[in-house]
Amino acid sequence: MGSVSIGRAGVGRRLGGSFLVLAVLIVVAAGAGWWGLAQQHRVQQRTQQLELVKDDVQLAKFYASDVTGWQGLVVADAGAFGYGYALGPDGYNRKGELADKKALYQVLDAAHTAYMTPTERAAWAQLRPAWDNFFVWDDTIMEWLRGDTQAARAKAMTSINGGEAAGAYTKVLDTAAQLQKSVDGRMAALRSEAARAERTSQWVLGVALVAALLMAVVLAIWATRSVVQPLGVVVRALGRLEQGDLTVQAGLDGSDELGRLGAALDNTAASLRTTISALAGHAGSLASASEELEQVSNQIATSAQDASVQANVVARAAEQVSGNVHSVSTGGGEMGESIREISSNASEAASVAAQAVSVAEETNATVAKLGVSSTEIGNVVKIITSIAEQTNLLALNATIEAARAGEAGKGFAVVAGEVKDLAQETAKATDDITRRVDTIQADTTNAVRAIEQIATIVGRISDYQNVIAAAVEEQSATTTEMNRNVAQAAHSSREIADNIAGVAQAAATTMAGVSQSQEATGELAQMSSALHALVARFQL
Repeated sequence: MGSVSIGRAGVGRRLGGSFLVLAVLIVVAAGAGWWGLAQQHRVQQRTQQLELVKDDVQLAKFYASDVTGWQGLVVADAGAFGYGYALGPDGYNRKGELADKKALYQVLDAAHTAYMTPTERAAWAQLRPAWDNFFVWDDTIMEWLRGDTQAARAKAMTSINGGEAAGAYTKVLDTAAQLQKSVDGRMAALRSEAARAERTSQWVLGVALVAALLMAVVLAIWATRSVVQPLGVVVRALGRLEQGDLTVQAGLDGSDELGRLGAALDNTAASLRTTISALAGHAGSLASASEELEQVSNQIATSAQDASVQANVVARAAEQVSGNVHSVSTGGGEMGESIREISSNASEAASVAAQAVSVAEETNATVAKLGVSSTEIGNVVKIITSIAEQTNLLALNATIEAARAGEAGKGFAVVAGEVKDLAQETAKATDDITRRVDTIQADTTNAVRAIEQIATIVGRISDYQNVIAAAVEEQSATTTEMNRNVAQAAHSSREIADNIAGVAQAAATTMAGVSQSQEATGELAQMSSALHALVARFQL
């Protein structure tokens, strides 16, 4: 697997930096939107203020038209109904004119001059003296109407249409028109400014959003390449490791968390590779040791079987010796009754003694061979003990290597534990065999000594028989001594039979121990095969 280079900055720093940049872009976009809203709000606020000024100008113009309209109707009332009605408290048009006059001055006083330009405030200030002049001439016209003549009414109409009253009215209209023009110009400028502010805010917000989107895409691509790609490499490497491929290498050379993760994966694979290789070697050694142990167990079984057969032969011979000695004892008793029978029995005793010597020699050779076999069994048991110790050591090493492997080595740990238990059981069995072989060797030594005593006693019996044949006259004294010696021989032969029975039992016990050792060897071979199968799953 090729090497993948990743950044030196940590994953946390990279992600944190990305989020920080996105947050800054969001703040910039929000700031652009806020700035645009502030611009629009400012223009809207100024527009609302200018709308108030515009309303003031419109009201001023309205009252200018309305007052002059009332004024003309008052003149018409004076011609139609007389000045008394026209100027009296019941005159409808005069009351309307005076009400508009009052409202007009309220408008002039309550005007929003703070929202006007200096020029507009100066023009607005000229409206009051212009209206004052207008109402001065209005009062003059009302006085003319009191004359209640056609000439007075004509003079009033002349002043209204083109005289001093008309001039005052024109002054008011001109000032109001000037204000209207200024306000309209400002309103148009504000609309243009509002449109520009809206376009500017939209442009700034759009640029900020596009920049944020582009930066987000760049950061996403960068994060994907610097974080997701190394993670994909690690995941694929873990997949191969899961399938048993211990040659896998992530190849990440960065110093951040992902680089350390890849290095840890590489080190883990290398450690597992070393462990499994060592385990494979140990499995081979275990297989060889189990084969050797099986061969040794078979040899022990053969030797134990031979020892058992030989022990049975010795037991039968000992029984025969015991019977012969008993016969000698009986003959010695009868010898006291009859000298002739003593002579005959002496000859027979000599023959039996010779046979006993021969049997004793054979028994001695057999028992000596049993001692040699017991020694060989002890040596074989030492070999089994050494193999069991080596197996236990191999199982301990496998357990340590499996523990280093973690989760992947749990199966190996179980197998190694079973191998160790079997090795310990084998060691216990060999200890038992050793104790039994020691018992056999001790019993064999006792048997050799007893047989040597038998040989000595039988030799002495033969000597006595020769003496009996040479000197019958001394038969009485010799018979007494012979009876005593024969009793001892009978007791010794019984001990020989008992010891030989113990040897046979020890041989049977040895056979049982060897059988257990063979079973343990078979289980050890099966475990070795299972361990080979487990190791074969991995690619080293």
